[in-house]
Amino acid sequence: MPADLTPFRDLAPDVQARLRDAYADAMARQATTCALDEKITRFAAWLAPQGISFSAEDLPRRK
Repeated sequence: MPADLTPFRDLAPDVQARLRDAYADAMARQATTCALDEKITRFAAWLAPQGISFSAEDLPRRK
């Protein structure tokens, strides 16, 4: 991961929520996918220009 990107997991929960909501709005006009790897790739690509990285490590863990 490039050093200039902030890991998604390091963002405050309210910032994460705002980004997820904005992403959902942007993706509402795109083709959908059920493939988790593709979803991660798309979200990471959308976040990168904003200086944020995302990977499977950022996904919430089941308890």
